[in-house]
Amino acid sequence: MMPNAPRVEHENWSPEMVAEFKRRQRGRNIALLAALAAFCVLIYAVAVVKLHEYGQMW
Repeated sequence: MMPNAPRVEHENWSPEMVAEFKRRQRGRNIALLAALAAFCVLIYAVAVVKLHEYGQMW
C-alpha cells in the first residue's frame, strides 16, 4: 500500500454505511471483472479472425 494513499476509516461508520460501502465496492468489482473479460474475449476474437484470414489456423 502506498504510504500517502487515503485510508477509509470504518470506525466512525454505522453498520448500514459499512454494508452500503461493501455493496457498492462489490458492484464496482463485478463491473470491472465484466469489462476485463469482455476485453479478453475481444482480443481473442480478433486474433482468431486474423489467423483464420491468413490461413494460419486449422
